[in-house]
Amino acid sequence: MVKHLTLALALLSLYGCQQGFIPQSDKGSEAVSYGPGAELPEHVRPNDATISLYQDRRLAFIEKRRFWGRLYTVEPAGNAVPFKTAPNVESETLTHALSEGYLFSYLYYDDGVVRYDGKAAKGRFNKDVKDDMLFYTHSTGKSITSYILGHAVCEGYISSMDEVVNWPMMSKTLYQGQPLRNLLNMNAGDRHTTNKSANRVMGSEIHHRDMGLNKIASLLEGTQKRGNAVHYNNVLADIIANYIAYKAGDNYDDLIRMVFQEKVKIAHPVSYEKHANSDVKGELSKYFGRPETLASYSYFMTRYDFLRIAKAMMEDFQSNTCVGQYLRESQEQAKRWPKYGPRWKKAHLWLHNYAKKYGSQFYFDFHGMRGRNIMGTEGYNGQNMLIDLDNSRIVVTNSAATAWDVRVFMLDVIRQGKLPN
Repeated sequence: MVKHLTLALALLSLYGCQQGFIPQSDKGSEAVSYGPGAELPEHVRPNDATISLYQDRRLAFIEKRRFWGRLYTVEPAGNAVPFKTAPNVESETLTHALSEGYLFSYLYYDDGVVRYDGKAAKGRFNKDVKDDMLFYTHSTGKSITSYILGHAVCEGYISSMDEVVNWPMMSKTLYQGQPLRNLLNMNAGDRHTTNKSANRVMGSEIHHRDMGLNKIASLLEGTQKRGNAVHYNNVLADIIANYIAYKAGDNYDDLIRMVFQEKVKIAHPVSYEKHANSDVKGELSKYFGRPETLASYSYFMTRYDFLRIAKAMMEDFQSNTCVGQYLRESQEQAKRWPKYGPRWKKAHLWLHNYAKKYGSQFYFDFHGMRGRNIMGTEGYNGQNMLIDLDNSRIVVTNSAATAWDVRVFMLDVIRQGKLPN
């Protein structure tokens, strides 16, 4: 019995290495809608028509936000540096995934050169993937927000991770008086303030981004910290984004432009989704419409600007700049990550299952790479960055669905410095 089970597991592992993704459940069928949203549920294995439907919805959502004035946009300064490239390394696994799987884009950067630049095969979807197409960052935007906060520390707007939160708008909430470090590590004792998905606040029926931070502060009035367990939290990530806006004050725009234009040197516009303006208890509070009520971690950017951000983070860490010291401290003080479970069923579908630690909105200490400086970010449905800070390797993925093996396409590549066959 044990022998047969071992053989079965070995064959399953071999299949995973060869295939790399779960086959589509209804290949060739018509598009399927899973509700009015712009993102596919993580459990589905969509066909190309369904992927196209949701791709169109995502792009339409961004344009609606733009039309409604709910985008904060940083334009490129014209100083983007083209990447050095080499002909793609042969990889049947990647070719197959981009032809029949769920990856929109796959970028592998190694020691100063893009060695694999893969896009979904032309003609698969209603819109071909192009270099100016915008992708959601989803929770990878949490890490980008943390990176911006590191710049805010280095520019003197925030004293350090240990700064005690003293924020008039949030003064009656559990966050007031806590060290900023608790918020960054998501152990601020706020599990009781959100729903299970951490996108509704204190019993509210609407998404937290469809109200201003002034409204959220009102909903949180009277709350107290409960414990210090890590609670991965979308609402808290937006609170951090707005704390940066509060602390930078009138220099907020300059700070954001400095990060994206001067440090990252973006090639295309980068935007984040602004919160809706909100009254509080039927009245316009003094905080109505201020930048500290509108910021979020929900960014929209191009595939190569994802890579530019990852490269900027890597170079800061390696050069031990002030921001690099912030990233090093983030790693050194990272907390045990409760979702570490590389042997769990379906663990291979999420990068976070292979991280032992979480600090300042980044994943660290990856399974099978003990003693190596690896930093990861993860966004819903596979908007991921994995950065080898020792060997200058980066893998960036943009994906339509959670249905591919992060070991094959990310972890093994970073570990070995070699693409799958």
